[in-house]
Amino acid sequence: MKKYACLNTNNGILLLGVFCVSGIAQAGIMPDEIEFHGFLTQGFFHSSDNNIFGQSDDGISPGLTEIGLNGSYQPLDRLRFTAQGLYRRNGDVDRGSVNLDYGLVDIALLNYESGRVGVRAGRIKTPFGLYNETRDVSFTHPTILLPQGIYFERSRSLLVSSDGGSLYAEQRTLYGDFSIKLNVGIPLGNNREIRSSILGPDAKGEFQSKPAVAAQLNYEINGGEYIFAVSYGSIDLEYQPAAGETLLNGEAYVQSLVFSAQYNGEKFSLTGEFDHRWNEISKFGRSPPDSESITETWYIQGGYQILPQLQANVRYDVIYNDIDDKHGQRFANSKLPNHIAYANDWMFGLRWDPAASWMLRAEYHRVHGTAWLPLADNPVTSSLIQDWNLYGLQLSFRF
Repeated sequence: MKKYACLNTNNGILLLGVFCVSGIAQAGIMPDEIEFHGFLTQGFFHSSDNNIFGQSDDGISPGLTEIGLNGSYQPLDRLRFTAQGLYRRNGDVDRGSVNLDYGLVDIALLNYESGRVGVRAGRIKTPFGLYNETRDVSFTHPTILLPQGIYFERSRSLLVSSDGGSLYAEQRTLYGDFSIKLNVGIPLGNNREIRSSILGPDAKGEFQSKPAVAAQLNYEINGGEYIFAVSYGSIDLEYQPAAGETLLNGEAYVQSLVFSAQYNGEKFSLTGEFDHRWNEISKFGRSPPDSESITETWYIQGGYQILPQLQANVRYDVIYNDIDDKHGQRFANSKLPNHIAYANDWMFGLRWDPAASWMLRAEYHRVHGTAWLPLADNPVTSSLIQDWNLYGLQLSFRF
């Protein structure tokens, strides 16, 4: 039997683990009940103005790195354990950390010819839109940046998974396949970016999340040729101010309803999603004490398979943080620019898969507005530029 040695160092343990486990898996010495997979992604970004994934303005930022290693063990037909460790670096939003991305036990309560019903418990991915559950694996979506109005990078830690339980059901019929998921759990992370976006850069306290609910109904025809989904999510955050802070205890409550549709043809694909989001912010010792707003965001995206290994994509996405103030007039008398209230983004991209394990992507964005830019990368909000260009290049590997 061929031996494999994995180095155990303080730096790069997860990266070494990916290549080590890849070699073991390819050697075919793993028991059938155990599976391992891994991936790594490195992105490079340049922008004409503003920053994303680090200092990208008039420079090149290598600020997006993702390294994941996941495994599953299925001792019984109805019982499966699975987990994934993830190293992620996202500019100044996350300067590099290793976390348990998900880790759960999956029990199939009913398993019959045309479907199944089961429960999951542990750290569970949140069903939200078409891409949230698989957003870490770059191969599962066609572009480097997902539509930021729905899949915010700056608040990813709050949206991607939660600690709790999930009930799911799947049913295959002559008219298509149905699935439903219902999650209840505590979202992860006290993301300083979320705190800043709600209360401003001077807030020093912490948000603590109450149990959140996420649900999704999915319908597929012809094995995924047509996909339709409705997703609902609610997050309730309580603010605990730091000692000596002028802000008081407060609460931020967000509900989101997402409608998704996708067509996957032999060479052409078309995707669209619409998110209607209710926002309620109360107390904090401010005047007025309460505020409510509705955020709307949508996108439409088309893809065309030019060659078997080459795909072109184009997308237009829109976000208005408050549909009653689409152009940010309420900021007219403040030091904040009005264009932080909206963003319109044209994206053109190419994806090349030279082999099953490798992928290279390049894309260009022409953006009008700054609503989704991370404040951690842009601490001087008044210096943000309304119209800007973004260029991205990404290399990904998986096994």
